[in-house]
Amino acid sequence: MATALDTNVAAQVDSGSIKVLPLVKFVLPGKGETPDMTVGYHSGGRAFTYSGQEYLPNRFLNDDGLVAALGNQITETMLVFSDVPTDNADDGIAAIENYEYINAAVTVSYLCGDPVTDEVLGVLVTQFYEINDVEFEVGALDEDGQATISLNISIETLSRRYRDQTYAKRSVEDQNRHNSATDTAFEYVATSPDWPVEWGQR
Repeated sequence: MATALDTNVAAQVDSGSIKVLPLVKFVLPGKGETPDMTVGYHSGGRAFTYSGQEYLPNRFLNDDGLVAALGNQITETMLVFSDVPTDNADDGIAAIENYEYINAAVTVSYLCGDPVTDEVLGVLVTQFYEINDVEFEVGALDEDGQATISLNISIETLSRRYRDQTYAKRSVEDQNRHNSATDTAFEYVATSPDWPVEWGQR
């Protein structure tokens, strides 16, 4: 369901001159003794806080692929982070292997700003994704024999879980939240392949 733009955002859009700032937030479930972490990134040069969430300055995020599509097709895009890992303890992406990152929630928001004053006026659009896959890409060696490592994170729209394999059994609570509060289908997911089925006339 579409919602109306904030008055200030709508006025700036109508002016024909806006500045767009993409924000990406990951909610990474912890693994082992590693606690859960929520971490955000943006395309500026300094840490930026919006709506209570700090977004780390972005020497990582490549936002060229942040595109959306209409229709029934699964929307997939790629986020690219370079120079991984880092020494920043608050950089969850730099240590993503410490988290249960498959199907982790990703929120992509686009803020609207005034291109003259750089004032943030509000949100243009927010999109919700899940991590589908993570790939590490090792670059060429530099003069010191060190190689740079890039991290390619494939994210897909939430609806993919109902149309494609996610290789993870969703919880009953998750099914209730996204489908129906009384849906019990996932109680039988682990056993349903073993049910006998009779064919033909008896």
